[in-house]
Amino acid sequence: MTSRPTASGDAETRPVPVLVGPTGVGKTAVGIELARRFGAEIISADSRQIYRYMDIGTAKPTADEQAAAPHHLIDVVDPDVRFSAGEYGRLAREALRELAARDVPALVVGGAGLYIKAFDGGLFDAPEIPPVLRRRLADEYRSASTDALHRRLSAVDPASAARIHVNDRQRIERALEVHDATGETLTSWFEQPVQSRSRGTRLVGFRRDRAALYARIDARVEKMIELGLEAEVRTLMDRGYGPGTHALSTFGYAEMLRCVGGELDLKDAVSAIQQRSRQYAKRQLTWFRQAGGIVWITVDEGEDPADTCEKIIRLFPDPLF
Repeated sequence: MTSRPTASGDAETRPVPVLVGPTGVGKTAVGIELARRFGAEIISADSRQIYRYMDIGTAKPTADEQAAAPHHLIDVVDPDVRFSAGEYGRLAREALRELAARDVPALVVGGAGLYIKAFDGGLFDAPEIPPVLRRRLADEYRSASTDALHRRLSAVDPASAARIHVNDRQRIERALEVHDATGETLTSWFEQPVQSRSRGTRLVGFRRDRAALYARIDARVEKMIELGLEAEVRTLMDRGYGPGTHALSTFGYAEMLRCVGGELDLKDAVSAIQQRSRQYAKRQLTWFRQAGGIVWITVDEGEDPADTCEKIIRLFPDPLF
């Protein structure tokens, strides 16, 4: 089957397909194939690929993959920079305007639910906190353990503490930062009215049989080890990043830091990364199922990305882009 032609008309009002789903489900390959055949460029919605120097552990698209389909919002900030969904939303809309000015279709691909929500115009307007205050609070939090910070969050904002994983230091600190800087909880900001969508988005969710998805995740972690995740972590340490770095508290990096530091052997580190990756995939699926407005497709084992693209194209009566 041949692909439909790109939609004509004003690029500013062209619909934007958004591919979502859990880690390891196969979004990257399908997104690149879809972008290639429609001449689109990809706006990444991955909350870890936003960071520089973190390539293997985030499954960042390779140089060849990025050459096949140009990507935006990859390698934007250093690992020690606190990066919010609100900031992502602003940059994503800037990228969208830049693509529209060149009359190039945009395709959003990623699994960060808050990033998707920010792009889609449905995110609360989080407070801007002065840099000096942010640095002071960051220094204060640095001396506390992640567990202690989560317990403190439970006391001041129980709803956020219930929503944020106990090991997710970056989001724990962000929730505490909002409370400590404004006197209001992050939950109260969530409950404020949000802006309406400014354009049409077509959200397509990817799902696989759960056992197959978990097997893919486990295999991908093993591949990351083969590709040199340990060496990547050592290079990050040489650059001055370590256990206290926001981005390195995420799965893959936190465990490998412990391995390099002698707290875990490699086998246990791999097992821990696989477990946390599966848990993250489960949370992503829960988020997207509750979000609504997503058309789901099932990706079969062994299915070629080109065939998945055809499934997506057939979902919509009008041209996809």
